[in-house]
Amino acid sequence: MENKRAHCIVEVSLESANGRRAVGIMNMRQALELPEMPCLSYTHPDPVKAAAGVVVNRQELAGFLACQ
Repeated sequence: MENKRAHCIVEVSLESANGRRAVGIMNMRQALELPEMPCLSYTHPDPVKAAAGVVVNRQELAGFLACQ
């Protein structure tokens, strides 16, 4: 059975000295298939928290996907 959370939408951003720049909007599975780069951040998978600007790192995003 496929994890339904894998289809939650997140925005992937690149963190740099010049601030955050959006890379793209994708589902959690696609975001976790990107290469591991410490400069990437992800909006929180909860739409309310994402709207508030809460971002998570790759490990936290993988943790949300692991929880069912």
